[in-house]
Amino acid sequence: MESLAYLVVGLLLAQLALGVLTLVFALLYRLKAKFAITSQVMIGLLALETIWGFTINNAFGIPALIFTATAALIRYLPKR
Repeated sequence: MESLAYLVVGLLLAQLALGVLTLVFALLYRLKAKFAITSQVMIGLLALETIWGFTINNAFGIPALIFTATAALIRYLPKR
């Protein structure tokens, strides 16, 4: 049972790391106009990971959904 707990914690940490990385690339695109393709691909991968998380359990999908929505808003909202 202890190894199962380590597996779940590892999955959550990997999910959070992917979310933070996606958010960083979206911010870099927004601020410096670099990494356009990378930020799009990362948002797509995070969206797929969100779908996977919701098929497993709602608790796995919620953090990825928050990161996906935040990164997409940062990336695609028009500048003022």
